[in-house]
Amino acid sequence: MFGAANPEQAISQLEAYHQEGRGERAEVMASALVDQLISQKPRDDATQGILVKGLRILAAVLNSREKYKRARITIGLLHKHRNKHGKAIGHDPVTAAADYHLAGFIHANSGKIGAAKKAFSRCQKLQPGHLAAALDVAEQCGYNKVLSKLYPKAGPVIGKNGTFILEIEGRPAADARRIGVILGGEIQVDIERQIAAIMSGEQAANARLQAAVDSLVPTHDYHTYSTN
Repeated sequence: MFGAANPEQAISQLEAYHQEGRGERAEVMASALVDQLISQKPRDDATQGILVKGLRILAAVLNSREKYKRARITIGLLHKHRNKHGKAIGHDPVTAAADYHLAGFIHANSGKIGAAKKAFSRCQKLQPGHLAAALDVAEQCGYNKVLSKLYPKAGPVIGKNGTFILEIEGRPAADARRIGVILGGEIQVDIERQIAAIMSGEQAANARLQAAVDSLVPTHDYHTYSTN
């Protein structure tokens, strides 16, 4: 199907189809690409990298199309071939964490709650402070312990592009209101209070960033001191 076409271009096209919601076409093309690359033996490092990307897209597409049995098989192949690629060029824990995050959804959608919890936990170990994975394991598996532990580290609510998020710096963000619903009580009240304050302009959309900017503003008039 792909012939002599640039494999990276094929991957970009598959990503575009998936993002555009053209799931059937993305599935057919990703399946063909993966089958083609798996049949190539031996594979060089570059080809192995393309195979990993193809498996990642295929697993996500199958999950979105509710083909969970095939998605579980595909995510297993993704872990296997990513690890093989990592041994050759070096492991990327952030990318691996994202793969286990996806795996958590796939297993949960398949009704395999134990496997889902293990996948979300593996994601958290690879990228500690992954608030999004903590929220998802709470919603998908009813396990709130990690979210409760991480929430205090997130800082104030951030308003971004019309959404409200909580974020541990340098880690994937999570929807603030969904966290409020899961944790409830005073936490939910505080989150909603902050959102209302951001919407009214009483609180900065990104209080953490604003505080960092404010810290750079001199608190003394050095010109006055220099002229005395």
